[in-house]
Amino acid sequence: ITENISCPFKIFPVVQERGRTKVDITIKIKSIFEKSISATNVIIRIPCPKHTANVNVISISAGRAKYEPTSGNVLSWRIRRFPGETEYTLSAELDLVATVVEQKSWSKPPISLDFQVPMFTASGLRVRFLRVQEKSNYKPVKWIRYVTKAGNYQHRLA
Repeated sequence: ITENISCPFKIFPVVQERGRTKVDITIKIKSIFEKSISATNVIIRIPCPKHTANVNVISISAGRAKYEPTSGNVLSWRIRRFPGETEYTLSAELDLVATVVEQKSWSKPPISLDFQVPMFTASGLRVRFLRVQEKSNYKPVKWIRYVTKAGNYQHRLA
């Protein structure tokens, strides 16, 4: 389903460039599903400029963050369990390599998000009943599992 999808997360990024050698990044992510549900294995990949020398994580409200220069110059923020109706924030300072040649401005690629939310349907589609008609005395188990996974979930930086 590609239409009328309610995304389980909202991302609020703030990127401030301070001169040619510093960039401040603050990412706020909010879960917009029920409290009784939790997302698992949430990974937020925040792109960094190519000439990033070091990343200092100033504050993080949940999970772990690590700068991965070999994986496409991203700051990966991993949250193992993300309860519903919860908000987490990450603040980081990027130190850039000062170059003699003036660099063109950073194109700011999108933030990507990977997650699983068991028992949540982004489309709102629910199974109300299922009838099994079989003459071989098959006993169906009355259990339904819903899982919403991130396919290609991206949020553009302003």
